[in-house]
Amino acid sequence: MKKNPLIFITNDDGPYTKGLDKLISIVREITNNYLIVVPKENRSGYGHSITITKPIRLNKVNSNMYLCDGTPTDCVMLGLYTILKNKKPDLLISGINMGENLANDITYSGTVCAALEGALRNIKSIALSKILPKDNLIDDWSSIDIYLKNIILNIFNNKINSKHFFNINFPNINYKNIVDIKITTLSTRKPMGKFISRKDAKNIPYFWLTTDRYSPNIHKKDSDIWAIENKYISISPLNTTMAEIKDLKFYKAKFEKN
Repeated sequence: MKKNPLIFITNDDGPYTKGLDKLISIVREITNNYLIVVPKENRSGYGHSITITKPIRLNKVNSNMYLCDGTPTDCVMLGLYTILKNKKPDLLISGINMGENLANDITYSGTVCAALEGALRNIKSIALSKILPKDNLIDDWSSIDIYLKNIILNIFNNKINSKHFFNINFPNINYKNIVDIKITTLSTRKPMGKFISRKDAKNIPYFWLTTDRYSPNIHKKDSDIWAIENKYISISPLNTTMAEIKDLKFYKAKFEKN
């Protein structure tokens, strides 16, 4: 392992979350050479968006940490260009997100897309998320305490294929109940959230999207949701290209003249 590697930390939840604090404490066990650039407030659901319609402000909190009033992707871009001046980090870690990033949901996720931005720049990149407790269950972080450092070191110390990055989800269970780490594919599920219609003080309608309900589905074995439901830590390798290769000949026959 490289001595004192440079690790770039970002998220989409903002600066004052248990997930970020936990990640920083674990990174400090690996290196004292790290940079934190996070949105100044929650930017969940911003996906891979960038800010182009207004200026972006970057405020220094201390020698290691900056707050950005843009999106998670803005945080990565500004951190690389402005703070690091194009110096390439050894690893980029986005999270720990307060809530799951599974299946199709990752396209909405600022956490995952911040890691995507790192991978597009040929930086080893990881998105981390933890399932939140439901029905007043205990919020258990012990699996992260026990497993996360070794997962980071394993990714850091091994060759990662070009254009690949990782989406990692931890179940909300005690580490003693973790079955294992599982390499997974993305599952599929149709969001069942709905818009709640209300009116403001001037009697003008507005809409609020709820996103906490999903259609019932049977998830394939070794998919990320299956793994979480069966007490595994899910690690999904993702590809930055998003290009369809398997059925290329099919589309050539449909659209090309020759």
